[in-house]
Amino acid sequence: MLSEKLRRLMAGALCGAMLFTLPACQEDPEGSIVANKDMDKLISQGAESGGESRVDAGELIEDAKKTETYKTTLDSPNLKVKAEVDAQVELPEVEKLSIYRVRQKPFTQEFLDKVRAELCGEVELFDGKALGVRTKKDIEREINFLRQSVEDYTAQERQLLKDPNLPEEHRPTEEEVNASIEEYRQMTQSDIDERQQEYEAAPDEVNFADYPTDYKIHLYRELYESDPESYESGLTLHDEEGDAIFDAASDGSDGHYRRLVVQNNADYSNKIAYSDNLGFYKHMSGVMVEDTMLDYTLTPRELGLTQDYEGFWKEKGVPSPVITNNYVLEEGFTFKPIDKTEISFTQEEAQAKAEELLGRLGLTDFKFSQGGKYSELLGGEDEEADFLYDVLYVLRYTRELEGVQLTQSSGAKFVIGQDTSNPNRKQMWPGESIEIRVNDRGIVGFQYNAPLEITETVVEGTSLKTFDEVKGVFEQMLPMVLAEEDYDVTATVDRVRLSYSRISEKDSFDTGLVVPVWSFEGKVTAYSGEYPAYERNGTLLAVNAIDGSVIDADLGY
Repeated sequence: MLSEKLRRLMAGALCGAMLFTLPACQEDPEGSIVANKDMDKLISQGAESGGESRVDAGELIEDAKKTETYKTTLDSPNLKVKAEVDAQVELPEVEKLSIYRVRQKPFTQEFLDKVRAELCGEVELFDGKALGVRTKKDIEREINFLRQSVEDYTAQERQLLKDPNLPEEHRPTEEEVNASIEEYRQMTQSDIDERQQEYEAAPDEVNFADYPTDYKIHLYRELYESDPESYESGLTLHDEEGDAIFDAASDGSDGHYRRLVVQNNADYSNKIAYSDNLGFYKHMSGVMVEDTMLDYTLTPRELGLTQDYEGFWKEKGVPSPVITNNYVLEEGFTFKPIDKTEISFTQEEAQAKAEELLGRLGLTDFKFSQGGKYSELLGGEDEEADFLYDVLYVLRYTRELEGVQLTQSSGAKFVIGQDTSNPNRKQMWPGESIEIRVNDRGIVGFQYNAPLEITETVVEGTSLKTFDEVKGVFEQMLPMVLAEEDYDVTATVDRVRLSYSRISEKDSFDTGLVVPVWSFEGKVTAYSGEYPAYERNGTLLAVNAIDGSVIDADLGY
């Protein structure tokens, strides 16, 4: 069923961000809640003490503890938004919260060597270029796919001739349909002819010994200069001074298809990622650095289905919840596990294994933040199923600073044109996190995203807005943030927590401030009539605990 899979799979058009951006068209009625964000002023406010609405962390936490459960209803008919709040208020057990200055930290060769020793052991790795070699089998598969596409296109066009729902004035003639089919057939045949020529020179299989690795991180520019043909396609994504990569894979001879990659990238941030799959290599070379979407609740419409989410997976025999990795699904798709669908140990035991690894890697400042047992849809190829999947614990860890986690509830920073010398330059700074995947095969996945370096403590023991004032900001601004011109919106908020988050300094992409932030979390659903158009879980609003400003998820401040 491989050609069917290739023909029908497409990435879903889901947004990767967990936060909802404050609409640019919305005005801030108070003027200071979302506007005029001055980082120097913020630092000054944090250093102040006293005042009617300013408290230290100990006072704030004692005050907020009086509201163990925060309940209210927000109803804005003009904005077509209604929100029910019934939330536990989660507070760190600390006496002070501070402001830190941070910057992005590239991965070192020393850290790569440590990760490789822990996760790959004595397994020999080879240059990742080997995975780009197209064998006769690969090309034959592409040719079969192209031939199948001609059959599909022909059937689709001929259906137009007898579609009862198509108005007569829009129905093509038989001559027009035949001409369209012939044009597509000729175009596709040209592609087939090219591949048939490639087929003759292609190897039967990849000889990994031809692709040794020196196990070193290399500047991308140097790799390009030494081998333009292999690296030209990625040059525009790795064209800043200092951009560097490492990409290596095992040969899969033991049935385990391991891959280890490193990226240090000025525009798209830094990551190190490892995967151990059965039967095929997991795709890991994309330049974007993102967390797995653990918080998403997908509606049938987003999945491409007509039935409910739980019912679909139950019918298919796939244990839920399921990490879909943005694939659009169809009712007739079939699914097959690459390994056992049960794990012989508990989540607590999985976390112990993960934390032992973090300790050996020297990452002792990271604490468990979120995770559970999931089925994860994978790429790969199988003649019996449209999708392969693996059952594993996915565990996310975030940095803890003096007893408070850096959850990055304020979202990632994304800018275009901040570099005046290159107005089209895109830059992204995601949140720092570590994700570890564990099942009975051991540690089968490790990814460390966007590591931070703390350069200074700017304010030790910052003063903060009172919880009542923060609640006021939330109640005023949530309807405005969630409002959609074309939809009615309902929301539930079931979690409120005080933690750290990195906000960006307005005129600097490379540096930021870690500040205390209130995150109001839950689920929002937008309706078109009675039908849900989309549904998301996660942080609905993030409020700076120092000055009470709403943090824009795209700008990062």
